[in-house]
Amino acid sequence: MSRSHRFLVAALAAAAVPVPGAAAQQPTPDRTVGAQGVASVKVVAPKDRRHEAPIRAAVEAAENKALPRAIADAREHAAQLARLSGLTLGAIVSISDVPSSPYGPFFGAYGSFGPDRFCGTVRTTVFKRDKAGKRVRVGTRTRHTCRVPSIVTSTVTVTFAAQ
Repeated sequence: MSRSHRFLVAALAAAAVPVPGAAAQQPTPDRTVGAQGVASVKVVAPKDRRHEAPIRAAVEAAENKALPRAIADAREHAAQLARLSGLTLGAIVSISDVPSSPYGPFFGAYGSFGPDRFCGTVRTTVFKRDKAGKRVRVGTRTRHTCRVPSIVTSTVTVTFAAQ
């Protein structure tokens, strides 16, 4: 199935699924178009790469750039879906940054040492050669290290009203 056909099928499926509205808001439109947007931004490594706070600030700055780009990407996809199905795109009805994959939340989980933890202790094994030339484990060495992620990716799902 071609990409444009998949978009058309997805648009028709999205238009058939009602979107739950919050109380005290305007009623949900009869027709909607949903799309997912993804954007990746390179993290500008801070000068101080040995402490948690500067790395976290650099990651947050990249996230702040990636999120609007992901929303714009979703708008582009939704506009194409609406155009293919003969609809006109309207205002945003709902937006979510919950990842669609159960295998990896990419938003806010960049730390090597846990969610949003960029510094920690690394333990490495120390080997030496014995008289026969065979590698033998003689102990471990620990050191404090910090890792700066290279990119930040934001994923959003946006539902638009359609006419």
